[in-house]
Amino acid sequence: MAAVYQWAEANGAGETVTDGIANLNMGDIDDKELVPSSYQVVAGNNSYEKNVKAKFSGTFTEISNMKFWKSAGALKTGEAIKADEVTSYVQPVKTTSTRAVDDVPTVEESAIVVHAAGGGSTITSPGYTRYICLQLQTTGSTPAGALNTKSYTLQYDEV
Repeated sequence: MAAVYQWAEANGAGETVTDGIANLNMGDIDDKELVPSSYQVVAGNNSYEKNVKAKFSGTFTEISNMKFWKSAGALKTGEAIKADEVTSYVQPVKTTSTRAVDDVPTVEESAIVVHAAGGGSTITSPGYTRYICLQLQTTGSTPAGALNTKSYTLQYDEV
């Protein structure tokens, strides 16, 4: 048997976690699985932060060496995606994030190291990683209309 991995997202003032989300779309609302055209981020503004984490279930001995990065999708002029691992949930904000402050890495060599929810470097029973906080930030020079699709990778070793 193998580990089963899925994304989970937390939203709201009371950390409502939804497992098995289908997308990490960012927008002008604190909610999961957004349709970007319904919650557009106006040029010069930010999206709400996204608090996502990996959930591992199934049968495995150990999950380790977890890394996160943006693996595909070009940024448009004036567009930045900020990301960092965070130790706990905080209700998402639309103001410039103080939790997601670094440019999301775009290669494995500079990927964000992701830890187990408790802080260790391995997961040995079904559970979650720490949160990865993401935020789309734009400037007045960001073109109107849809932004390019982005793909993110969470790589890990499984025993």
